Amino acid sequence: MFGLTLDQAPPYKIPLFYYMIATFYLLLLSGVLLFYATHINTRYDASAIAITHLLTLGFVLHAMFGTLFQMVPVIIGEAYKRVGLWANILLVTLNLGIISFIFSFLLLTDFLNILAAVLLLFSLLVFSLYSLVTIARAKDKNASVKTILTSLLFLAVGTVLGALSLLQYSGNYNGVWLGDIHLKVMLFGWVFLLYSGVIYKILPMFYVAREYPLWVKNGLYIAISTLLMLFFLSTIYELTSVKMIINILLATLLGSFALLTLFILKRRKRARLDVTVNFFYFANGNLFLGCVLWIASIIFGFNIDFLLALVFGLGFVYAIVNAMLYKIIPFLTWFHLSSSCVYEAEMGEVMKIKRMKIQFYIFTMSYAFFLMSVFFRPLIIVAALLFFLSSLFLFKNIIEGFLYYKKMIKKTPQYNSQMR
Repeated sequence: MFGLTLDQAPPYKIPLFYYMIATFYLLLLSGVLLFYATHINTRYDASAIAITHLLTLGFVLHAMFGTLFQMVPVIIGEAYKRVGLWANILLVTLNLGIISFIFSFLLLTDFLNILAAVLLLFSLLVFSLYSLVTIARAKDKNASVKTILTSLLFLAVGTVLGALSLLQYSGNYNGVWLGDIHLKVMLFGWVFLLYSGVIYKILPMFYVAREYPLWVKNGLYIAISTLLMLFFLSTIYELTSVKMIINILLATLLGSFALLTLFILKRRKRARLDVTVNFFYFANGNLFLGCVLWIASIIFGFNIDFLLALVFGLGFVYAIVNAMLYKIIPFLTWFHLSSSCVYEAEMGEVMKIKRMKIQFYIFTMSYAFFLMSVFFRPLIIVAALLFFLSSLFLFKNIIEGFLYYKKMIKKTPQYNSQMR
């Protein structure tokens, strides 16, 4: 772990606060679903956009920011400078931007559209630049470093596209095409590449799994980047047939990566099952399913936008982030405690395994009802209620990890000397 010390790592509370706030947005998402989901007709509806971004901006972005603050020093070997100051600034501006964004679509207010665009543009571009500068200092520019750097570049590009697309609602131009490119860039350029760059390190580190083939690690981010740039050009020049081919190639690449990841997980040396492994299986299985459905929709002209959003959004993105949280929070809790000379701290004690399993099973039940709601929309109410319950368990599990840290840190010599 590159000789990591507490001087390099951020304070424990920084990633934990980001994770707690991320889970709060899941609870809010469930509530909004109950009131609006049955009335959504297309993915361009204002309420659909608000719901989508409660998941992506509210949950996924907070979880990824918190994870990068903690894991970049671990997997890259470089620490963020003045991380306490910048983490707090970004936390405030990001949340003000998200709240403005959500209410701008639920209340259809032009002023909030503009405010959200400014705040989110600032937050995401600053974080992108901050992380790029930090990670670029790494002496070993291995495949993980290059992939994560590329994902951060796409985060910056996707942010600008998203802000321009958002401003169309207060302007007089048609920016739907910008929204379509924004979706692809953020899902595949930012989320997927960041996931792949991190998992290259996490699977061997935490699961004693085999390394991904070097040609995959060196070639995947280049292939994804090239296809996304071609998609951008084909959209601008309205080359419909070219866009179809690019989408099929993207789906093929992602689906193949999902199968490879499932194979590596299956052949790992530490074959013990736990909740995080279940989430990894679930997420990559859905990534493969989503790619198959996507290719089918392109070839046969199926209109399955809602189904694809569920499979990619909840089945893959949400599940993989949930898996990361359950693996990273025990690790960072143990690391901070052991670095403070609390050597009896154990990763397996940070969160209760039983409650983690319950949360996984409730989530999979909610996901099943979400899928069935494609054919019978009222079932989305049941799905939203189950998802709310699952999110409550996730929130409780994260709080449990924080309380474990608070209890164990009292055993440090520094704490005891201060109490005397």
